[in-house]
Amino acid sequence: GYTQQSNDISSGINAEYGTNYFIQSNLSMSSEEEEGVSALFRAFDRNKDGRLSFEDLRQGFRKSGFEISNEDLKDLVERFDQDGDGALNFSEMLSVMAVLQKNNDDKSEIMKVFNVMDKNGNKRISKFELQHAMALYCDTHFTDKEIDDIMVKVDFDNDGFISFHEFARCIHLFKK
Repeated sequence: GYTQQSNDISSGINAEYGTNYFIQSNLSMSSEEEEGVSALFRAFDRNKDGRLSFEDLRQGFRKSGFEISNEDLKDLVERFDQDGDGALNFSEMLSVMAVLQKNNDDKSEIMKVFNVMDKNGNKRISKFELQHAMALYCDTHFTDKEIDDIMVKVDFDNDGFISFHEFARCIHLFKK
């Protein structure tokens, strides 16, 4: 699906996605997903010219419940506007939505791993839960100092726990 929380569009499309990302990658959509993007495209295309202007996109995303800043929206158009006309055609919009879908799928997988590590279900990983998960899944015993070192590097807000946001941020660092 394409449901996104408030800032997911901004975080889903970032500097690593260039103008030819969709063509260069193996991102693809099913025919049902393409039909969904087609319906979205038609709904966003207020003057029915086959192009989504900045204003079409701004109003369309807002009406669909997506929150995106004007700056991020301009960046999105610049990154995915392959023909340089200042608007997105259907093919370019498919690229945008494929990247958003991929980002959403990645986030779902990261959430599954996070939830396995979060033994007590309080939406944060404690030092103990991290040590337990590392021992169980890495088949290695980490010393208290090694776990403390990991916590210092991952616990960005220094609250003594790893939130999902902190966990996902670190996972993305490893993927690059």
